Amino acid sequence: MNAHIRRLSREEAGLAEEVVQRFKGSSRSADSLKTFLGNPANYLLVAEAGGEVGGFLMAYRLERADREASQMFVYEVGVSEAWRDHGLATALVDEVMALGRAEGMFEAFVLTSHGNEPARRLYTRTGGRVEDDSAMLFVYSFGSHTAA
Repeated sequence: MNAHIRRLSREEAGLAEEVVQRFKGSSRSADSLKTFLGNPANYLLVAEAGGEVGGFLMAYRLERADREASQMFVYEVGVSEAWRDHGLATALVDEVMALGRAEGMFEAFVLTSHGNEPARRLYTRTGGRVEDDSAMLFVYSFGSHTAA
């Protein structure tokens, strides 16, 4: 599969809006997505194949108080069912890792659950290693702002 992977720019807020709606089932205004995409710490990559967006990856550059170099947090990878097993997720992860290296980051990390076998295979296949298999995720809700 020959996919084109690219990071969306501020000028592509309309496409970002479509990606968010299609993959997340929620909406966000084009203006707020322009702000999101204009922040150099935010990464929204798309995998285009067969004339459509078949997948996306969202990541964030984290600045650390204890290091000069920053760190990449891969927040989410999603591929539409029609494009699974075509290498899109691998290509997305490979691209964000290349961006992190090019920008001088010292590492990248991603969280997933024990039961998410496809994600675990993806992260292993793309060079990730389990650092702590006993990690737990704690979430704090701030009330009126609910996730989609």
